[in-house]
Amino acid sequence: MPETPYKVLDFSLPISRQTYGEVLDELAGPFPFHKKSKVSDKQLKTLIATIFTYGLHYSEVPEEKRELLLKAILEDKQPLFDLSQTFARHLMNNLDGSSKSQLEALHTIEYDVNRPLSNERLVDFVEEELLDQTTSYRKWEYGHFSTAYLSTYLSLHDGWENLEKAQENNSRPEAYLKNFCKELEKSRYGLDAHEQLLLDLIVKAKLWPKKTVMADYLLAGTIVQQHLLGLSLRSKKLASAMNFALERTSIINKRKGGPKP
Repeated sequence: MPETPYKVLDFSLPISRQTYGEVLDELAGPFPFHKKSKVSDKQLKTLIATIFTYGLHYSEVPEEKRELLLKAILEDKQPLFDLSQTFARHLMNNLDGSSKSQLEALHTIEYDVNRPLSNERLVDFVEEELLDQTTSYRKWEYGHFSTAYLSTYLSLHDGWENLEKAQENNSRPEAYLKNFCKELEKSRYGLDAHEQLLLDLIVKAKLWPKKTVMADYLLAGTIVQQHLLGLSLRSKKLASAMNFALERTSIINKRKGGPKP
């Protein structure tokens, strides 16, 4: 039996950054607004990206709190939800064949945008064409995307330039990474084990990309899928812990006169 051809995702195609709140504003009618509407391509992709994000992460919270999770995604209350929504938009850009035809056919349906999970056909499409591949053969790509996304997000905070300098000057990245991991363990920020491991993977992917293998990205993808809400809630603490460890590692390298061959 021949193997199914596999194409790595192309992230170069443009995507929309429309929020769910913007969709609601565009479709708002006389109050109370509880009607079904035809949606544009841009609006449909926002609706799909929202459902995808909920479907990928709802198991992180108990069933009685899942309505609150959906509300937080719809209202854009946690910054890191954008990670999965952006990945979903790239997935849609890479659909082909019957999957692309199914996406195009969804434009013929009217949607109640106040109840995004109410359309069974739309939810089935997200599960079968987007979620299934993300949690299986594209898990490593989700992890790769997540490390790059979080690297950029954390670069908005002080101290990331230390890693960039190390990347330029370090002839022994494994030594730098080992010291970073030690300093992260000693930090006073009380990171959970999965948080510390994810930060290690982010730094490894940034500092030593040639040695960051598919297994690393699979692990990163699993951590982000299972803990995105918690990571978002603690994102400032994660940034502070990373900043502390990077600064300490930089000091250690200077004391040693830099890495030795």
